[in-house]
Amino acid sequence: MPTGNETAALFDDWARNGRAEGMERGHKPRAIQALEDMPIDLGDKLLDLGCGNGWATLWLREKAGNFGAAVGVDAAPEMVARAKAAHGTHYGLSFRQASFDKLVWKDAFFNHAFSMEALYYAIDLGAALTEVWRVIKPGGTLTVCTDFYEENPECHGWPEVMGIPMTMLSEAGWSQALQDAGFVVERSWRCLDRRADVTDTIGSLAVRGRKRS
Repeated sequence: MPTGNETAALFDDWARNGRAEGMERGHKPRAIQALEDMPIDLGDKLLDLGCGNGWATLWLREKAGNFGAAVGVDAAPEMVARAKAAHGTHYGLSFRQASFDKLVWKDAFFNHAFSMEALYYAIDLGAALTEVWRVIKPGGTLTVCTDFYEENPECHGWPEVMGIPMTMLSEAGWSQALQDAGFVVERSWRCLDRRADVTDTIGSLAVRGRKRS
């Protein structure tokens, strides 16, 4: 039975070989569109699931203003170490190694959560989404942004290439998974890469769910 250790080990290796920065360059043009759509207010507490080198966590921290805070979580210790080395001195910004289905924060701690290219690595996606629901305040949101979904044919071979378990869902499947965890799905859309040297007609799938007040 998969334990998630092989996934953490793979991304530890990626971190040691500088691939965290490559993921930032590849994901950022689309992820920013999903981040900018989040209903963040000054002073909010924000959670970044699968933070990698921490670039999105820093973006969230800056969006929340001087009295806000952001926490980046990653299952790979080397990714967390890389994020701390790059951004650990910023006030109100922190990083922690943890499994998505075993978050240490109390109920209703965060205002909003974000995840880019990470939740499909969870061994039990339903348990992970339920745990994220637990730590979000009533009225708060979870925004998931992913390139790994059924309508994107280019991603279907990734599990075999990477050699780790991954959960493949359709756009409708992601919406249903959020609903099953207790969220009300507000929006589902595509984030396209607009860089001049990139041809992108499929884009990243973004889905936002809100926890009932």
